[in-house]
Amino acid sequence: MMFTRRSKDPSASLNALKVSSDATLTTSRIDRLLADADTEAEFTIGWVRIAAGLSLFAGGLFVSSGIGSLSLDPFAERSAFAALLSVSAFVALSAMSLLLISRRLFRPWMSFLLVGGDTVILGLALIVSLEDHALRGNWIAAMPVAWAAPLVLTVSALRYRATVQLCFAAFLTVGFFAVAYGLGFEPFLEANDVGASSPTSDAVARLFSLPPYLMRGLLFVMLGLTTVLTMSRARRLLLRAVGETVHGANLARFLPLEIASLVGTGGIVALREGRRQQATIMFVDIRGFTALAEDMDPARLSIFVSSFRRRVMDAAVAHDAVVDKFIGDGALLVFGIPEPRTDDSARAIACAHHILASVQRWNSNRRFNPPVRVGIGLHSGVVYFGLLGDDRRLEFTVLGDVVNVAARIEQATKEFNVPLLASTAVVEEAGQRSDWREITHEPLRGRGHVLGLLAPR
Repeated sequence: MMFTRRSKDPSASLNALKVSSDATLTTSRIDRLLADADTEAEFTIGWVRIAAGLSLFAGGLFVSSGIGSLSLDPFAERSAFAALLSVSAFVALSAMSLLLISRRLFRPWMSFLLVGGDTVILGLALIVSLEDHALRGNWIAAMPVAWAAPLVLTVSALRYRATVQLCFAAFLTVGFFAVAYGLGFEPFLEANDVGASSPTSDAVARLFSLPPYLMRGLLFVMLGLTTVLTMSRARRLLLRAVGETVHGANLARFLPLEIASLVGTGGIVALREGRRQQATIMFVDIRGFTALAEDMDPARLSIFVSSFRRRVMDAAVAHDAVVDKFIGDGALLVFGIPEPRTDDSARAIACAHHILASVQRWNSNRRFNPPVRVGIGLHSGVVYFGLLGDDRRLEFTVLGDVVNVAARIEQATKEFNVPLLASTAVVEEAGQRSDWREITHEPLRGRGHVLGLLAPR
């Protein structure tokens, strides 16, 4: 005899349709979770950008004000003014993105507009700074605004979208070279271009010529690619985490939570192979359910059965039991999986008393007529448990003669008119022999082996 969930799929085509529907649902959930993660990342980037912008703004004000021993010449003051303008625009753009996110108006394509806006702000600030001092494009690296590029590129790496970061790095690289050459970049400066001819002037001229700029550009491109690789790895990890979370949530809808967690950690192969171990089995069933159901309409009957199952679940959770399955108005509970414990039988007995007390309170509160009565059977021994089926439909089950005997013991509660019966094995394993009285010591109906059945005193 095997107790498993019944499949209601009428054909393989319906199974295939169900698989397709589940796959579509899983993909939809993953896409939704990824979209939420992207929006949260944009929200974080917005606040980081504002915090960085305000810090730079405060630093710029401090430097441009000439506080203390700082005394700036007009050149430095104009550079600081251009930097403050760019920082202000940077903060304003960040605030706009936060506003769009807070009002749920932000869309993924807007990330490209944000990085494009950052590139335009930095490019215009560089043009203003260089033209204000009548400098050619060679001096772009000397402008404070240019050093904001690595900062904004690093902040942008908080996103999980490598394509946005790759475009941002390309925008900044192309934009800076366009500004440099648009303002008359000289590939090889002479000492006279720097000032009076001297060894220092010659060294400065070489530092701001094309070869060092090629190395600076290469380093910046490498920085951008490194952040892209970092983001790609982070997104892969995010996809894996989201996928495992959705997979585990889907499994938890059909499998016991304890078993679903094992599947989620990669134990699905071992569970498909199954294993034998000691466990205590409980069958609980409503007495006279057919008579109770006769006077109930379908909606009320659904509420009634759901209420009963909720009470069984509460008792199972309280005593660390696994609800293998609900079978109509009954349930099969297992104590000792995924790993057996020394108190499995004791917890099973405590859980049975919990269910009986809960049903008694239910009767008192609802005043059922006739009152709801249940029968509970307990037996202990070696069982097989594992997952049956294929990828289209996995089903957890517990098999073995112990399961069959526990079902017969539950049926025997009707014959002896007691709500709870347990085998001698269960009571002795729990160490509660003095609290129970023997009801019978003979074979169960349809079986040849003698079995002692006990009821609470």
